[in-house]
Formats: sequence, C-alpha cells, structure tokens
Amino acid sequence: MSRNIIFLLFVLASCTGNSQHIETPPEFINHVLVDNGIYTKDSTAILADLYLKMRNHEASFVNSEYFDSTILTVDTIIYDYSLNKIAVFVVAKNAIDRNPHADSKSPFYYNANCYLGRRINENSNTFELKCLCRFSEINFYDHETIVKALKEDFFLELATVLDEKNLPVFKYNLNDKRFWESPTGWKRVFDQMSN
Repeated sequence: MSRNIIFLLFVLASCTGNSQHIETPPEFINHVLVDNGIYTKDSTAILADLYLKMRNHEASFVNSEYFDSTILTVDTIIYDYSLNKIAVFVVAKNAIDRNPHADSKSPFYYNANCYLGRRINENSNTFELKCLCRFSEINFYDHETIVKALKEDFFLELATVLDEKNLPVFKYNLNDKRFWESPTGWKRVFDQMSN
C-alpha cells in the first residue's frame, strides 16, 4: 500500500464527521477586505517561505514528489480583522511523472493544503506559517477542482471534526469570524500546531 493511500486512510479515520457539512451563518461570515498591495506583498513573502519549506521537505512537502520544478501557488489568503492572522490555501503543481500512482493522461497533477500564519510584526510581510494538514487534497488533475475541494473542507467541514470524546476540535469553519476571535479558535489551533 502506498504512503499516499495510508496517509489518506489516516486522515479519513482521524476526522470523524468530515462527511457532514455545517454552513457558517451569514451574520458570522468573515468579510475582511485587504488592500491589493498588502495582499500581493504578503503572497510573495508567503511563497518565498513555502518554497524554502519545499526545498527542505518540511511541513506539507515531506514527500519526494516535491522538487525544483514544483510550482506553488497561493490561491487564497483569508485574514482576520487585524490582518495579522491568516489562513492560506496553497496549491502545488507537479509533472505527472512525479506521481507513481497517476492514471491520467494529464501532464500535471495538483496537491493542496491550508496553512495558518501569524505576522511576525505589524510592519512586516513575514509570517510564521504552520500547516493545518488535517485535510490535504492530493492527486487532482485541475486547479479549479482542487481549490473547490479545499473550500469545502475548510468552509463547510472543519466545524464538523470531532475528537475522541465526540467534541468539536475546531468548532468553527475558517470563513467564520468567530474562528478568528474565539479563544478556542485560531489561537488554540495555531498554538497546538507544529511547524
């Protein structure tokens, strides 16, 4: 059995409730808007950090399929109201020959993850990033479909994940402003994550 299949089975087994959906009520949707210049600078700094993690095979890039020709894209950055806490959807694009399990004629395949980040200081574009790798999307054959899957995971299913005592692990979805403001939300999750 391949490592990818084992990893997928582990994720499915450890995420009780992830086949359910909880929609964030409209009054709690996070509508933080960011200036284009800030977003662009943050995206550039985040990509530089992620490429470094990839070269060192850290965080979500431990697999040898990630190499110099892997193309990373920051698809979405979600900010809290202070603009100092973020969630980032990252998509990795690889040549199909890097995937020994591929059965597609497509020239590429895509993997995606979500990272949580904290701005190092308010005047910086540098973030401390940690992978929220509980949900990982792997082996998709187009960018649009993998981003849709990520949004479903983090905007509809994150709040359904239960621990061994059948209690919510995350309580809120990423698009819920309560996730960012609650003491049991972003801060607790970020502080418990490893780099």
